[in-house]
Amino acid sequence: MLEYTLSAEKNAWLTFQNRTISSLYAQECSDFSTSGQNKGQECRNFDMFSKSNCFFTLTGTCCFMLILIWKVPVYGPTSTAYNRPKFRDKSISVSSTEKTVTEALKSRNQTVTEALISKNQTHKPETQNNYEGMIDVKNTVYRLKNPDIPVKVGDFFSLIIQTRDRFGRNCTRGGDFFYTTINSKTKTKSNNAAGKITDFKNGTYEVLFFAGWPGVIGISIILVHPSEAVDFIEEIIWPMEKRIRWKGFFQRKRAEVTDCSFSKTTLLNKCNYSHPLALGETAFYCDKPNVSSCDSLSWLKSDGSHVIGLFSKIYSSYQLPFMNVAYARLLGGIQLLKISQEGNSTFMRNLTLPECKKDLSRPLNDGFWTNNVWTSLQCQTKQWTKQEIIKCMKGRHMVLMGDSTTRQWVEYLLPMLNIDKSKNTSRPNTKHIRHHSDILTLDYYFHPYAIGRRIQVYRDGAWEYEVLDNLNSSTCNYVIVVSPWAHYTQWKKESLFVRLHLLRETLIRFMKRCPNSQVLMKTPHPRRHKDKLSLMYSSDRLLYDIYEQYYSMFWGLGIHMIDIWDMNQSYPKGNVIHMPGPVIYQELFLMFSHICKV
Repeated sequence: MLEYTLSAEKNAWLTFQNRTISSLYAQECSDFSTSGQNKGQECRNFDMFSKSNCFFTLTGTCCFMLILIWKVPVYGPTSTAYNRPKFRDKSISVSSTEKTVTEALKSRNQTVTEALISKNQTHKPETQNNYEGMIDVKNTVYRLKNPDIPVKVGDFFSLIIQTRDRFGRNCTRGGDFFYTTINSKTKTKSNNAAGKITDFKNGTYEVLFFAGWPGVIGISIILVHPSEAVDFIEEIIWPMEKRIRWKGFFQRKRAEVTDCSFSKTTLLNKCNYSHPLALGETAFYCDKPNVSSCDSLSWLKSDGSHVIGLFSKIYSSYQLPFMNVAYARLLGGIQLLKISQEGNSTFMRNLTLPECKKDLSRPLNDGFWTNNVWTSLQCQTKQWTKQEIIKCMKGRHMVLMGDSTTRQWVEYLLPMLNIDKSKNTSRPNTKHIRHHSDILTLDYYFHPYAIGRRIQVYRDGAWEYEVLDNLNSSTCNYVIVVSPWAHYTQWKKESLFVRLHLLRETLIRFMKRCPNSQVLMKTPHPRRHKDKLSLMYSSDRLLYDIYEQYYSMFWGLGIHMIDIWDMNQSYPKGNVIHMPGPVIYQELFLMFSHICKV
């Protein structure tokens, strides 16, 4: 099965590589340049499947028609510059049923294999010349959008990135994945912030920053993935079956170990563990043990050797020159910039921000760090005291569901309130923390089927519906926090989308029963990977895709979005899965600013 899967996926990728501009007829966008050059050409991407996730209005409008040999979207007008091959999967709008989710996912292009493979196709590997149009960090340049206008504290300012290939030619399409930050260069304070990026889909990008402090700042633009890597991760890796596997430990008359994984296809002669309200038609299957029964499954452990073996083989089987470019800093532009004070010393006191509330729109900039304090530009926040938190939470029951990054909230909240964890705190099982006292009432649940080095008790952990559908509705004094993300980059895309959709249905049911309770979602955050394999199977790009799906699926339902992406990305000590204490405290203060009166 491994050989077959790799062969099919590789043929899909080779077919993707061999598509050229001759496969389509394109009506070029109009050139808005006044000088006859391509500097002013800004084309709007043709996208029938995804809602706009952009915060900005693109200048210039144009359209182009594509007639394809295969029913696969290819983007970008013809040009004298090099057009890189592209195959981009677009996010979908999730409707009210799991069937609609599945049909929408398939109707875009079906799967990569179904859309691109025919039984008689054979392809020879392409040379690296296929990627002559790939972004080259040494040749790519960026500049201030308005270099003649001084930047003052409280201003927004922009950088324009022009991507270029290794021959110095302008790239003609977007899709590259960047991290952009600014930081203070003074010794007295440590200030940091992230920028918001607009992709014009033609090789140029605009990065919008907020000048939150005076002095000289450093500018950092990091290419996380070129667009070719993004396409490969999203179109080849993400839809793959059985990317993750577990070892199932059965204990009855004797201990037995078998292989387990998720599948939407009904598998005969397997142990079937279904969770339809959490996973829909996807079920967890284990090879049947020889002696023990299926109901004797006692422990699970994710199989790291399977992941390493699978992705090592993928890495060696495909031509992946673009995967060797990761977290590369751009140097072809301004490195330092002076921010002038000039009468804006009180700008933060005069700044009008909205109340932290449900369905809050995303701002032009999320905020900035000053030492270890986060100043939010999303909404009105504050640094909460112990007494204020206790007063806010009195008579309320906090229920948190997620992974170990959500557990960090519990681990830092209890000491913040000077709560002795030896009293009134218990662990009913390995994935449930309970604290019920006069100060705070709290329950935390880790989701099932974790990925990691530890062996987990199979029956420990709870799906969101198992918790929320069974909460007492007589008082409905709940604060609900959900945040499933860190373990799901290794799930098949379709299964993850159905999982999030059914979570959406669970939250809607709960909010109908308890309309006065507050529901919050904590977003994913970046985690920089160190090795080439994890860059594929657990990429930050997939985390960002999950982040975008949070807004696509849950915004507008009456949920408080605790958006921590930029807060974490811009923290000066780097990004890891478990961020340090100062970050966790600021996440908690942002959360309390949503549920308590500032």
